Amino acid sequence: MRRKQIYMATLVMIMLLTIGFIWQDSATAAPVLQQDEAAAGDEGAGAETEDGIVTIPPDHRTFAELQQEFETGPDVTRACLSCHVNAAQEVMGTSHWTWEYENPDTGQILGKQNVINNFCVAIESNEPRCTSCHTGYGWTDNTFDFSNEEAVDCLVCHDTTGTYAKFPTAAGHPTYEPKEFPAGSGIIWEPPDLAEVAQNIGPTSRETCGSCHFYGGGADGVKHGDMDSSLANPDYALDVHMDAEGLDFTCTTCHTSDGHVVSGSRYSMNSTDEETCESCHTAVPHQYDMLNQHIDRIACQTCHIPEYARGGVPTKMYWDWSVAGELNEDGTLKLIKDPETGHLIYDSRKGSFEYGEDVAPSYIWFNGEVEYTLIEDAFDPSQPVVINPPQGSITDEDARIWPMKVFAGIQPYDSINNTLVIPHLYGPDDAAYWRGFEWAPAIEVGMAYAGLPYSGEYGFVETTMYWPITHMVAPADEALQCNDCHTPENGRLDFAALGYDEEAAQRLTHFPPTLAVEELDAPHFASQYCQECHADVHGEWLTSTHGEKGVACVNCHKLADPENEHPTSAYTIDKSGEVCGACHLNEHADWEMSGHAAADDAIACADCHNPHTQQLKIANGHTTVCENCHQDEAHQMPDSTHAAAGMSCLDCHKNTELNTGHAFDVASDTCILCHAQDAHTANSLLELGAEVSPTTLQERLDGAEAAGVQETAVAAPDVESQGIVGLPQWTAVFPILGLVIGGAWVVMGKDPGHRHEDKQQ
Repeated sequence: MRRKQIYMATLVMIMLLTIGFIWQDSATAAPVLQQDEAAAGDEGAGAETEDGIVTIPPDHRTFAELQQEFETGPDVTRACLSCHVNAAQEVMGTSHWTWEYENPDTGQILGKQNVINNFCVAIESNEPRCTSCHTGYGWTDNTFDFSNEEAVDCLVCHDTTGTYAKFPTAAGHPTYEPKEFPAGSGIIWEPPDLAEVAQNIGPTSRETCGSCHFYGGGADGVKHGDMDSSLANPDYALDVHMDAEGLDFTCTTCHTSDGHVVSGSRYSMNSTDEETCESCHTAVPHQYDMLNQHIDRIACQTCHIPEYARGGVPTKMYWDWSVAGELNEDGTLKLIKDPETGHLIYDSRKGSFEYGEDVAPSYIWFNGEVEYTLIEDAFDPSQPVVINPPQGSITDEDARIWPMKVFAGIQPYDSINNTLVIPHLYGPDDAAYWRGFEWAPAIEVGMAYAGLPYSGEYGFVETTMYWPITHMVAPADEALQCNDCHTPENGRLDFAALGYDEEAAQRLTHFPPTLAVEELDAPHFASQYCQECHADVHGEWLTSTHGEKGVACVNCHKLADPENEHPTSAYTIDKSGEVCGACHLNEHADWEMSGHAAADDAIACADCHNPHTQQLKIANGHTTVCENCHQDEAHQMPDSTHAAAGMSCLDCHKNTELNTGHAFDVASDTCILCHAQDAHTANSLLELGAEVSPTTLQERLDGAEAAGVQETAVAAPDVESQGIVGLPQWTAVFPILGLVIGGAWVVMGKDPGHRHEDKQQ
C-alpha cells in the first residue's frame, strides 16, 4: 500500500512538471486587449487607461446604422449622430467649426472668417475653394447655417482608411463622382466609399490633422514652414517627438482635446500646461545651469529647431500678386517651373513665388500674443505692412526670443483709404479674378460681398506675416551651440535689433559672454577693479585663454552677499566641476564618466588646471600633473615599453577620437592608433580554434552588427525555448510518456503496488 502511495505521488509530480512546461509558454503570451466601449469614445480610442488596460474602439463594421450605402457626407453624419448624440454640438462650439476666435486680451475678433493674409488673402466671396478645409459640408457663401448638425463632417478627422478627401472646390464635400482636378491635368479624383470609411473610423492622426494643416495656403508646406506632408511619417532626424518608429507623437499628444475642443491657438499662444515643453521636460531640463538660465528669455524652439522646412518639402517664402494675370499667347494659363527644383514659380492666377528649404528662422521677442492688422485698419503704404505683428519686447517679462518664419508678399490694397482689400478670386462669374484676370471688378465685388467700404482705387503694397516655429524638433546633437549666437560675425541673433544696447551687444557677441567693461568707474564686476588688489592674478588672467575671450572674474567668482560690494562682501569660488562645465559642456560630460568624478572627494577641473592661466598644475617637482596623485603608477611607468618609446600618461589616457579625453579611458581605439597593424580580431582567433563563450560572443556580435562590423556567428542558447529548471522544451516528452504509461497500468490493475499486495495475500 505504501508503494502505491509513493507511485501516485510520483504521478502527481509528473503532472505538476507538465503543467509547469505549459505555464512557462503561456506566461510569455501577449496580454489580451480588452474592449471597453464606454472608454473607447471619440477622445480615448486606442488609449491606455489609468488601470493599465488598453482599450480599443468598438468595431463599427457591426453597427446596423452603418450597414448601408451612403450618397453624401451628411448622410454619414446623420448615422453617426444616432449614437454620438452630443458630438455635433461639441464640434460646433469649437474654432474648427466657427472659424472665429475672440482674443481675450486684445478684444479682437479673429479667426479665418475675419482676418486677412498675404497668401490666399481672404475667404469671403471665395468660400467654395477656401472651405474645402472646413470641418463641415456646404459652406458655399455667407448664408451657411452654422447650426445644422448634419453639416458637421465626422469623417475628415476620424478616417483611418486614407481614402477620404475633401474635393478642393466642393465647399467641404468629397467628390461623389469621378472628377478631374486641376482642369486639364489628367488627375482624376475618385469618390470615396463612404460606408467603408464610416465602418473604419478611429482616433485622429497626423494624417487626418495634416489633411488640412499641412496644406494651408493652397498647397503642401505653403504657410507654416514647420508643418507639411513630411510630418505624416517622420523619422527621428526630422522630429524627435513625432518619429514614427520612436515616440510616435500624434498631434493630439500635445494639442490635447476635451469634448472636441483642441487646445492651442496661433492667435494666442499663452498655452495651457498640456502644450508647453515644460509639461514633459520640467522648467530646468538641462544638466548645466548655464543653459537653464536661458529659459527665461529664450524659447526652447529657438535652439532645438535650428531650421524649418527640413523634410524635403519646400515652403513658400514670398508671393507677389502684382505680377499675376499674364497669359500665354493663346489665352491659356502661363505656368513656369524652376528648371532645377521643379517648383512652380509663376502662375497666371496667383503671380510669382519664391521657396525655401532648410531655412534658418528669424528671431524676435514674442510673449504669445498676436495683434492683427484687420481689414478696416489704415496703415502707411510707404512701409511694409505687418499683418500679424507678434507682441513682446526686451522689456516684456513674459516675452522670449522665438524662431519665426517671415512670409513676405505683395498684395492689393485700397490706395485712397490705405486699407487692405478682399479680392473675389474664385467663382463661375466673370468678376472672379481667376476667370477675368481684372483686379478692379474682382476687388469691387469682393469688398461689396463683405460689406466693406472701397474707394474704387487700388494699388499694391508690401506685406509680411509671422509664423511661430514649433514643429520639426531636431535631435539634441543638432541643436544650436553657444557659438551659433555668441559670435561677432554671422551669428543667429542680431542683439542690436533685439533691443540690446551697444555694450550688451558687444558682450553677448563674444563667447563666453563677459561682464567686463572698459570704464574703471564701473561697479565691482569689472575685471579692471580686481587688478587694483590682485595685480599678479590679473596679469595671469590677461594672457590666458579666458582673458583673450573676455571671461571676467565674476564669471567664476560670486559675491557671498550680493547686497554688499567687495571687499565688504567676500568673493567666493565654487571649485566643483559644474562651474567650468557651464561653458565647457563636452569636457564636463566626459569628466563625469571618469574615475576622477567618481572619487569620494571628486577631483574637479581646478585640481588639475590653474583657473587663472588654464595651465596644468604640477606640484612637488613632478614632471606631469598625473604624478601629483598617481605616484605608484608614476614609479612603475619608467620601466615600461611605453616609457621607453617616449610616451607619457596622456598619450594613452587622453588619446582618443571618441571624446575630449577627459574621461581618461584607455579603450581599443586608443591602442589601435599605434597598434592598428597588429590588432587581433575575433575572426582570426576563431580560425585558430579559440573557445569563446557563446553568450558573451553573441553580445559582442550584436554590438559589432550595430557598428557595421561582420564577425563569424556562433549561435547563442535559445533562451526563450527553455522550460523550467533550464531544460529545453522537448524534454517534456519524458514526463508526459511516463504519465500515459503509468496511467494505463493503473487502469489495467497492473501497477507494481497491486501485484505486491496480491503476493502478500
